[in-house]
Amino acid sequence: MSGAKAKPAVVPDARRRLPTIDPLLAGVTAAALVLGLAIGAGAMSFTSSKADGASQSLAQIQSRLDARHADLGRLQTEIEKLGKVLAQVQDATESVRSEAKNRSATLNDRIGKSEQAIVTKITSLADRQEQTERDQTSKIAALTAQLEKRAAAPAPAVPVVAPQASKPSQAEPAETGSIPDKPKATAPAVIETWAVREVYNGVAVLEDRRHRLVEVGPGDTIPNIGKVDSVERRGRGWTVVTKQGLITSQTW
Repeated sequence: MSGAKAKPAVVPDARRRLPTIDPLLAGVTAAALVLGLAIGAGAMSFTSSKADGASQSLAQIQSRLDARHADLGRLQTEIEKLGKVLAQVQDATESVRSEAKNRSATLNDRIGKSEQAIVTKITSLADRQEQTERDQTSKIAALTAQLEKRAAAPAPAVPVVAPQASKPSQAEPAETGSIPDKPKATAPAVIETWAVREVYNGVAVLEDRRHRLVEVGPGDTIPNIGKVDSVERRGRGWTVVTKQGLITSQTW
């Protein structure tokens, strides 16, 4: 029995029907599947990385745009403030210009009125001065004419008084207890340095030795003489009474 050959086992028919798989094809298929899965994973990772980078870029751009919008808003606010300030400056400038024009016009009017008033006063003073000069000239001319007439008129003859016969001396009365006679009042002296030339309206025109004319009235002062008490008419002529003496009409 040991020398007998073993018979092969009988295989069922169902197992015989299973297809046989080629190892090379199976390896290629598996490699292709693995490669596809790798490519798909790489594509998915690449796509996801690209999506993440794009989202980050979009976020950065959006933040930059927001910052720019904020800057533009602040700039717009500053521009509006500057516009308001510029408008206020323009209004103030116009106000200052109008005020300056009004003040200039008022000042010009005042200057014009002042100039007119000054010109009027100067004209009035000039007229008064001319009138005064004419009056003085006429008075001096009248006095000069009167002096010339008096100088040309012949001096009046002085009557010669005959000497009186000497009276016999009377005996001196005996001294008794009677009251002595009062001394006679002496006549005021005549001032020889001045002479009355004319009298009008209570004012006397005097002339000194230097031919200087002075008009005086009661209360006025004559140089080197004193105060005038009165201007009186005595006889045919006029007399100026002072405390120093009398000034009469004299011919030199």
